[in-house]
Amino acid sequence: MATAYTQDELRSLFQSSFNLKQWYSFLQHFFNASELKEKPERIIKDTTDEGYYLGNIDTKDHYHIGFFCYNIRKGSVANKRVGLRNLVKSFINPTWGIFDAALVVFDSGDHWRLSFISDIKGDATSPKRYTYVFGSNELLYKTPIERFRFLQDKGISFENLKTAFSVEALSDEFFDKYREQYADFIQYVTGKRFVKVGNKWEEKLLGEPDAALMQAFNYNEKKIRDYVKKMMGRITFLHFLQRKRWMCGDLNYMQNLFENSKYKNDYLDSVLEPLFFGILNTKPDNREALFTEYGWDKTLLEEWKDIPYLNGGLFERDEDDEPESKFPADYFKRLFQFFSEYNFTIDENDPNDAEIGVDPEMLGKIFENLLEDNKDKGAFYTPKEIVRYMCQESLIAYLNTCTSIAGDKIRRFVISPEESVADIPENKRPKLLSALESVKICDPAIGSGAFPMGLLNELLRCREALSGKHYNRTEIKKSIIQNNIYGVDIEKGAVDIARLRFWLSIVVDEDTPSPLPNLDYKIMQGNSLLESFMGVDLSKLTYEKESKNDKGEISLFDDEKNRLQKTVSHLLTSYFSCFDHDKKVKLQQDISDTINKQLEAQAYDATILQELKNINLAENNKFFLWHTWFSDVFDRADDKNGFDIVIGNPPYGVSIKGEYRKSIVDILGKVPDYEIYYYFIECAKFLCKESGILSYIIPNTWLFNTYAAKYRMNLFSNWTLIEILDCTKFPIFDSATVLNSIITWQYKKDITNNIGYRNTHYAKSFKELIANPRLFIHKEDILKMNQNWGLAFFLEKKVKAVIDKISDTPYHICDYFDCSQGYIPYRLSDLIKTYGFDIGQKIKKERLWHSKVKTSEFFIQEIYGKDITKYTYNATGDYVKYGKHVACYVNLDFFTLPRLLVREITNPTIIACYVDVPFINDPQLLPIINKKNNKIYTLHLLWGILNSKLATFFHFNHSPKATKGAFPKILVQDIKDFPIPDISKEINEKLEHLANEIISRKEIDPAADVAKEEQEIDRIVYHIYDLTYDEVLIVDPQTTITREEY
Repeated sequence: MATAYTQDELRSLFQSSFNLKQWYSFLQHFFNASELKEKPERIIKDTTDEGYYLGNIDTKDHYHIGFFCYNIRKGSVANKRVGLRNLVKSFINPTWGIFDAALVVFDSGDHWRLSFISDIKGDATSPKRYTYVFGSNELLYKTPIERFRFLQDKGISFENLKTAFSVEALSDEFFDKYREQYADFIQYVTGKRFVKVGNKWEEKLLGEPDAALMQAFNYNEKKIRDYVKKMMGRITFLHFLQRKRWMCGDLNYMQNLFENSKYKNDYLDSVLEPLFFGILNTKPDNREALFTEYGWDKTLLEEWKDIPYLNGGLFERDEDDEPESKFPADYFKRLFQFFSEYNFTIDENDPNDAEIGVDPEMLGKIFENLLEDNKDKGAFYTPKEIVRYMCQESLIAYLNTCTSIAGDKIRRFVISPEESVADIPENKRPKLLSALESVKICDPAIGSGAFPMGLLNELLRCREALSGKHYNRTEIKKSIIQNNIYGVDIEKGAVDIARLRFWLSIVVDEDTPSPLPNLDYKIMQGNSLLESFMGVDLSKLTYEKESKNDKGEISLFDDEKNRLQKTVSHLLTSYFSCFDHDKKVKLQQDISDTINKQLEAQAYDATILQELKNINLAENNKFFLWHTWFSDVFDRADDKNGFDIVIGNPPYGVSIKGEYRKSIVDILGKVPDYEIYYYFIECAKFLCKESGILSYIIPNTWLFNTYAAKYRMNLFSNWTLIEILDCTKFPIFDSATVLNSIITWQYKKDITNNIGYRNTHYAKSFKELIANPRLFIHKEDILKMNQNWGLAFFLEKKVKAVIDKISDTPYHICDYFDCSQGYIPYRLSDLIKTYGFDIGQKIKKERLWHSKVKTSEFFIQEIYGKDITKYTYNATGDYVKYGKHVACYVNLDFFTLPRLLVREITNPTIIACYVDVPFINDPQLLPIINKKNNKIYTLHLLWGILNSKLATFFHFNHSPKATKGAFPKILVQDIKDFPIPDISKEINEKLEHLANEIISRKEIDPAADVAKEEQEIDRIVYHIYDLTYDEVLIVDPQTTITREEY
């Protein structure tokens, strides 16, 4: 029987240094471990670490868990940068049995780590490690105490252990509480708060606004939200620094500073701002002068004398910091109490190797999921396992283009550099390292920086593996950030968070603080889709003019055209590493003057020039000067200008409209529905160098939308489609209403004719999808399925073969029949256009053309989808005064001639009903009538084909809307394109006879058994499409037709 531990007993254990005897006792009493070694058994392994096997337990759900302990040294198995697989190999010993998971202590003397390591069986999966760090008597260890008490209450099972060591659960909890703190500050200033109403967030006025703060921010609520975001971001950053003991050596300094302060009621202006601007952004020699200038309390200088000067820009004072900002003391008291309850881990967690705590990635989640003003911009936070996959795949694709190393070796190296570097031939390593050092990577919608951060980590791992034992990890990171990473976002708040994450990535590896690089010109605010303004192309702003030719066009120097670009590039490079405040200001002015001088030199219209002068060219939401700010990318020595990798999660769910649409179309052309994510694909053509790699996560709608059919066909003119992952079967973003796809393309005309994909048929998660092998489909084969590429990735090979065979017929329904959408009598946009706003609204509201009774010959009864079966009909609708006065008029022939009515919703089968009396129908039903010149095929023949099992099989494995969850649809175009084979007169008459017989019998007796006749129709239809019996079994595995009968 396990012993119950109190909260205080658990805290005492976690705060203490590791003691093996104490741990033995804990395993015995908490885990009820009876299979413990009397004496720890030394693990025999080639390592300087001392590893011991302590024993094992079998959980109540029958998992075998091993207990281990390591006395570790620097750079040992406790370090996540040493391969987990190598660690897991040390758990293998025939006498211990095979473990499903392990609970491992890593004791370094000053602190100890407790790791739960799962997925350790075999080589098919990647082991995963989740870790708590213990051993500090200054920390409260709230989360592990709660989790271990959960284990105590629920019992030791494998699933409960996974929950107790879950990073995701902690992240969700922290995020929810952070949102409440943020909302408190916003409500204090504005009186408003976003509250959840059903599944939506709605802003409500819950109190009076603070008049002084509202006035200080000129009543601009967006500015207020941005200010609070930045304030809380700065405070969050300091909690990460606190974890490094850089805040006066106190792991709980921020809360203690507040509790001991005499300025609680004016804490932001009197304490935090002096700390932000007077200490963290000011060199020690200049601090006293600044405190004097702003009248800050100089007694704080002594307390803060060891807090480092950080540079970088996060703590620079801007105009939003100038107003007096007073919040009641309770707001900061709650905020610091909240922060004190969590462990802040400074290192960005690896999806497979994570410390349980708040890591810098949480800043991304806060920005992209919390802040309500992002929802209408289509911004969503990308899960880390997807970020990692996309980063690795894009890096693999890039290295395959610029090295001669075998593709399989490149793949193994990128995925596991430490273990696979030995496979890279020595003579090819220098070129591989050079390719890694020179790669140019951009996220044009950087958000919180997830993808560039992911690639920073991938590049770092690869470069470390190639650098041997002697390298400076921090310097490699700085080099990657300066030379390889670029990012743009239209949102200033996103840029702030992304920069913050990059700064934290540098801080993590430093034992002593040093000034941070300036990222003002690396991660920038701008509109990625435009490098023009008011119709003026700004892409050659930093090109020098030689003269104008007779046509007034600018010609460029051949040898010196990039002199100004090089000047700007040199200034930007100097600025990155400038740590002196005065020199930084001077460099910023030099950069600004250089650009403005060139603005003056252009022959711009005076009005446009004045408008440009009023815009901050380095920070605005109207355009982005790609060729100016990132001139080193577009003026490369190899003359292959542009980025090697363009990666990201661009916004979507937004259709570009109005004047903005015109500006975009002028530059990037038209795309389906003017949807913004298509424009980010178009933009990538200008950003990528020749053979550059594009990796985006975007909605999957481009795979099947009918209006994107031409777009899909044209892709091959510009792109080689290395891989398309269709994530239709599972949601990636909790708050998004669309499903997604992940693309890895290369910017060059496709010559391979093969598209990589992974079969989606059985995948219920991203992990399951990428566990499937990469398959290839030929360009011609996918174009045969151009109406829905998603089905090409979903269907099994044998099903595809049958669909191709059915499709390979000479005719289609549209060759013999017409099909139409039903009418829409009250479509408001049409009514307003015809009758004006007021009358149009009145017609719609009062349904003026509907009547319960037929009042004249012009009224025709309405029939609905629910009113038909494939055998008969019973109209239940009102009468409609039909004519060209209705909003969406459809030719009367579709409602009065003999016809088939096909239900739009095809769940579970196609339903086609023969009707020969007048009825009006809306889009729930699709009417089919004979073409006047059709003397060959009858509606009864078509009735037999459309109601057959083959037609339903073809529809669900071919049509674009057939996979739309509970409400699959058949479209007018699906019916028009339905293949019709060449049918003999004899078969035509036989099918028509069977159809007439079934319909007649069902009219007389709705309960009549017509199964035999329907089976015969199915058999005939299979034959006219030339299916073999084995193919029939693919269409209908439960068919009652025997092989002999067939």
